[in-house]
Amino acid sequence: MALPAQTSLLRRIIVGVALLGVLVVTHLGLQQATGFANGCAGLPGFALSADAIGAESAGCAAAANSQWATMFGVSNIVWGLLFYGLVTLLRLGYAWTGDNRLRLVSAGVVGVGVLYSAFLVYIQAVEIGSFCVLCMTSAGLVLTLFVLHLLEQRRLQTGLVDAPRRPRQVNQRGAAALRPYVPILGLFVVLLGADLAFASRSATDVAPGEAPSLLQPASADRGSAATGACTYDPGMAPITDLSPFTTGPFKGNPDAPVTIVKVFDPNCPHCKDLSEVVDRVVAQNEDAAQFHYVAYPLRETSVGQAVALKLAAREGRFFELMNEMFRRQDNTWGMTVEELVESAEAVGMSGAAVRSALEDDDQLQTLLSQIQTEATAVQTSFVNAQGSISVPKLAINGRVIAPTLSSYSERCLNEFIAEAAAP
Repeated sequence: MALPAQTSLLRRIIVGVALLGVLVVTHLGLQQATGFANGCAGLPGFALSADAIGAESAGCAAAANSQWATMFGVSNIVWGLLFYGLVTLLRLGYAWTGDNRLRLVSAGVVGVGVLYSAFLVYIQAVEIGSFCVLCMTSAGLVLTLFVLHLLEQRRLQTGLVDAPRRPRQVNQRGAAALRPYVPILGLFVVLLGADLAFASRSATDVAPGEAPSLLQPASADRGSAATGACTYDPGMAPITDLSPFTTGPFKGNPDAPVTIVKVFDPNCPHCKDLSEVVDRVVAQNEDAAQFHYVAYPLRETSVGQAVALKLAAREGRFFELMNEMFRRQDNTWGMTVEELVESAEAVGMSGAAVRSALEDDDQLQTLLSQIQTEATAVQTSFVNAQGSISVPKLAINGRVIAPTLSSYSERCLNEFIAEAAAP
């Protein structure tokens, strides 16, 4: 069967959109491997602000690490690559052979894809409560493929109706039919190579095991859920020495055999969510465990709050100020000096003392040195294989909990504590 000329441009566009989908999903996989340290897009230099990076990181990390991130035990990223790759091959096969069955199979695959994509968008909107920029981009591409297939079918039907009234032009088949696709495939190869090279360079900026700068952006994630498996993070080695984290503020029984370390950033929305879960777990396990809290500023805008929390710890008001910071949390990912003073006064601290500490170089450098020491310990103990850090982080007797919705639930945390306390 020769292919009708009136759909030749559509066929090339469909292949181009499918290959763009391969690039988007590949990029998502590469950014997930780095913990979305530079935002979902992975291009911090093009972000409008640090807030934009934080919002991207949180949304993408929440989606990519949720209980809906896999289907039949296979990552949605893998399914996405298979989907776009299959559509590309079917469309090129259709161009090569002119076999209309390949076009129909492609349309069927896209139909299934658009339904699953709609389901994932629903999950992000209703269950997760945040959106992954690259996931939504992929959803848009799937919808585009669906519309293009419908438009192609309509044009083919119109061509069949009009065929008796005008001569029908046809395109070539075989290798000659693939020549118009060569520029598209060439551009795809160049962009894919550039993305892989850029990701490789970004990954080597911080070598695995090397502590990144305290001010280097990192990703913020995750939420919590009541169902699902309770698992430890298989990619994190057990922490053999918890002493760097047990000298600061804590709750529970200091003599309990179970030691829990929570690492958080006061501007991280998922740290706020997890804090509410941990508070309930603390109330249920006050005698069975000791809960230690470490403020780890992911960005420069969080350092001032870490300083204020140090001052609050001296006065025994660490948890009050932490909760007040969570309560005032907004999308600016930080607080001004005036906001810090107001927050301190709201929990009974001296606003003047906080302002003095932030403006006095000697006091400030002492506090920053303490914060950097703790940050280095966090970076050494909680760094992943790619050399990046994400928050919140929880470790129970040195075993790091998997950053998933289910593992961060009240049910799972109670199970982890019971397991650690058992003889």
